[in-house]
Amino acid sequence: MLRFRDVGETIYSFGDEFLIRCPRCQRRASVIPWGESRSTLFGAHRAVCAHCGYVRDWKSDHITVGGPADWYFHYPLWLETPCCGQTLWAYNEKHLTFLENYVMANLRERLPNRNKSLASRLPGWMQDAKNREEVLKGIARLRKKLQ
Repeated sequence: MLRFRDVGETIYSFGDEFLIRCPRCQRRASVIPWGESRSTLFGAHRAVCAHCGYVRDWKSDHITVGGPADWYFHYPLWLETPCCGQTLWAYNEKHLTFLENYVMANLRERLPNRNKSLASRLPGWMQDAKNREEVLKGIARLRKKLQ
């Protein structure tokens, strides 16, 4: 029996890097913190593509957290695939691993009063045992995109 223990990770736990589709060449690129403010949510961020050399800097005080886009430039994510009539997405490999561990688990334990945790906010179709196999296939497709 596989067990998942919700330790209270929030969506912010996975916002340190976003794998995006480059707006110029459509290949994998990243949005990462840069400069002196590498650890702050509202610090400077940079979109970079190693394939075509695309670079764009973000400096603002407004972000949009959540959903299948990076929080800064709102570029579409690299890790997206159709699944169960929805879109399965992840910000980065760490986020994808979290989703995989959650979906694979036969026993899911939540901490009491942790309504803000990511595990408590996952959509019903992803939590439903009848969709487990299809969601895991979707996660496998996303893992291939990381190679």
